[in-house]
Amino acid sequence: MKIKTTTYRTRRHSSKDVRLTICLMIEDAKGQIINTSAIVQLHPLAYFWNKSPSITFSLLYLSAIVYAIDRSVEREIYSVDGWSREFDVDINIPDYEIFQPLESQINSLLSFLTGDYWSCHFVGTASIHYVKYKTTNYFDGITQVNLFSGGMDSLIGAIDYMTDHPDGKLFLASHYDSIMRGPRSDQDGIKRLFGYHYPGRFCAIPAVLIQPGLSSELSCRSRSLMFLSIALIIASFSGCKIVVPENGSVSLNYPLSPSRRASCSTRTTHPVFMKGYRDLIRRMGICVDVENPYEKMTKGEMVQNCSDKPYLLRVVAESNSCGKRGMHQFMYDNHNASHCGHCMPCMYRRAALLGELDNTSYGNRLITLYNKKGSKVAEDFFAMLNFLKRDLTREQIKRELRIAGMSHFDDLDEYVDLVVRSREELSAMIRADNNDTILSYLGWV
Repeated sequence: MKIKTTTYRTRRHSSKDVRLTICLMIEDAKGQIINTSAIVQLHPLAYFWNKSPSITFSLLYLSAIVYAIDRSVEREIYSVDGWSREFDVDINIPDYEIFQPLESQINSLLSFLTGDYWSCHFVGTASIHYVKYKTTNYFDGITQVNLFSGGMDSLIGAIDYMTDHPDGKLFLASHYDSIMRGPRSDQDGIKRLFGYHYPGRFCAIPAVLIQPGLSSELSCRSRSLMFLSIALIIASFSGCKIVVPENGSVSLNYPLSPSRRASCSTRTTHPVFMKGYRDLIRRMGICVDVENPYEKMTKGEMVQNCSDKPYLLRVVAESNSCGKRGMHQFMYDNHNASHCGHCMPCMYRRAALLGELDNTSYGNRLITLYNKKGSKVAEDFFAMLNFLKRDLTREQIKRELRIAGMSHFDDLDEYVDLVVRSREELSAMIRADNNDTILSYLGWV
């Protein structure tokens, strides 16, 4: 599939909403043309123009282009193997001469992230008109930038920093896609609560709108690139590090079965991706540390080790971990629930809050999912049950991690330990539900 950027256009929607549209032309194998675009809200990121390296803005545009392609090309129609798509992309972008010698590394990183075959070529520059932003001291004194999605992990990451660093100032980096409105409301709700509990301790800009011109594919594997790009602009300006708060179970996303290695294994914060991203920005001359201090913790361990656990438990219901929150038609026990209760992120959340007051509303009980065996809504649940049912050895776990590209990790055994503890956490959730039918299926009674 041949793709190329065509034009960059800046348009003012209002005094506080200036958008850059990067037009893309996609030609499929039959010669049919798909026109789409990457839309980026420039205000108020424009404040940082000429205060952060220009390459950080170029990385933002690249992330938007990748996201637009990812979202505009439907896997079911265009995949070459049931999941992966092939993208041959000619890109005009500012600072293209910095990208050119790194094409191979960028393509490998994108292919790992989305599970597709990327071949990006940086062929020329692009001119962008930047809007003016008023002078302000609002962004002065930032000591750390956190990715802030509105999920429970990013909530814990923010609480930990503001509790442990009373003299620090945290920046919360967010983006949203107006076609998927839920995350923005989560982010805004939590920030309002933070305003009461941590006044003057954090700052943020309104979540930056980044969206595709077409929305045909919802797997969204490239989404983390936008969070990282926004954070990189702010961290370069402030001279501080970026923290990606994500539990190790989800980051590692150990495949529940060999058949789920690609299509069901999100890699947005996988250790291999994070390592590759750090190396890429270093080779671009960007001196910003990017780390995930939770990458060897389960979600439950993040909860138990939270620096202000009582506050976390008071506000945790405002966060959302669900990967399929809009699928209310498949929420058989509670059609108005905030969480579907059948995706793996919901399973990990439910397991993490076991033994705590969990006010999260889930759309499906475990026994409901069990009784839906054979239907799409129960796929994740039975994949998890069969994963927990297996007598998995440490060597088998290690072999799977090597397949995922972790052969050269000196601390591979620590990731094996993480997988073992993740299985124990999920198993404890099943046992606590105490349903004889499910326990019998697992051979635990």
